[in-house]
Amino acid sequence: MIVRKTTFGNTVRCYNMERTICDLLRSRSRCDEETVIGAIKNYAATKDKNLNLLADYARSLKVEKSLRRYMEVLL
Repeated sequence: MIVRKTTFGNTVRCYNMERTICDLLRSRSRCDEETVIGAIKNYAATKDKNLNLLADYARSLKVEKSLRRYMEVLL
C-alpha cells in the first residue's frame, strides 16, 4: 500500500503500479483487453518501474505466465 494525495488534497491509500498490473491480469475476463494492454504499455514506458517487485507479485498472485506473455512483446 502507498499513500497518495487526491486533487482535492485528501490522502488516500492505494496499491502501487505493480500490484495494479497483476490485479488487471487476474481480472482479464472482466475488463477490456485494450485496457490491460494499455496499462501494461504505460507501465513499461514509465521510468520508476520495479520489475523485480512486479515479478514477485505475479508469482504470488499466480499470473506469471500471463505477465510474461505481455512483457515479452513490450520489452
